[in-house]
Amino acid sequence: MSKTGGARPGAGRPKGSLSTRHVELLAGAVSEGVTPVEYMLSIMRNENEDEKRRAWAAEKAAPFIHPRPAPIARVIEIDLPSTDTVEGIKAALGLIVMAAAEGRLAPSEAQSLSALIEAQRKAIETGELLERIERLEAQGDGRAA
Repeated sequence: MSKTGGARPGAGRPKGSLSTRHVELLAGAVSEGVTPVEYMLSIMRNENEDEKRRAWAAEKAAPFIHPRPAPIARVIEIDLPSTDTVEGIKAALGLIVMAAAEGRLAPSEAQSLSALIEAQRKAIETGELLERIERLEAQGDGRAA
């Protein structure tokens, strides 16, 4: 039986796209005259305008003219112990905290590395829980016979 109704993958307007209403508003603003950014730029360029007002206009228009570049990811080289055991995970987290405290890692980099190690810890924990459950089930099967 096929699924009917509800959210489906790929359904709806793509994320970030403009609605018809938004496009109409923008087209109307452009066709009717000066857009807000153009207005701020005209204040900024007007040498007869008050200096504070020109600075305000420049500050407000800047993000539209010069957007901030996306941060560039860098490769991090840090010697971590094996994270196959809980002891190794503790040691690795300690080294990450120390590297961040010494300034060798940015806080965001330390957070990303810690998240990777946390995923490893969860994988180990899940494996250990599955082994325990299997042992308990095997013990239970032996008693029932």
